[in-house]
Amino acid sequence: MVYLHNSLWPGVVGKGEGADEPAISLERMLALTADAEFGDARFDGVDMNVMEPHLDINASEDEIRKFADRVAGMGLSIGSVGAPVWPDAGGGSAMGGREEKERFLTSIRKTCEYAQVLNEQGVRSYGSIRIDSADSPERWAEVPAGYTIRISET
Repeated sequence: MVYLHNSLWPGVVGKGEGADEPAISLERMLALTADAEFGDARFDGVDMNVMEPHLDINASEDEIRKFADRVAGMGLSIGSVGAPVWPDAGGGSAMGGREEKERFLTSIRKTCEYAQVLNEQGVRSYGSIRIDSADSPERWAEVPAGYTIRISET
């Protein structure tokens, strides 16, 4: 089956901190997604990142369930969920030292727990947890084999 999803990215290009326009609110992005159509095509759901200003990785289970109900109430599902692994989002580099790796792994664990609540609430029955190394390609290129091993081990 093919699903058409809109990505709810909190830092839409040209909006948010340091830009001329504020970030688009989560509520507005959900409404635009639910209302969008082209001919017979509509969005089936959304892909999201568990990060501010839209979502709090430390939200309570009740808050997550309310969010899930809001999404489902708009006729949407949730697919992939992005983990806030980047240092400026509270994570750390998968290529970093012990503390950075701990923050990286904590962000992934919390994202998995968040997604599990979405699954239990019935709004998410497919999708993945999206992660990346949370570091720059330039740093990786300094020691590609070594950093690839370090990322894999993390």
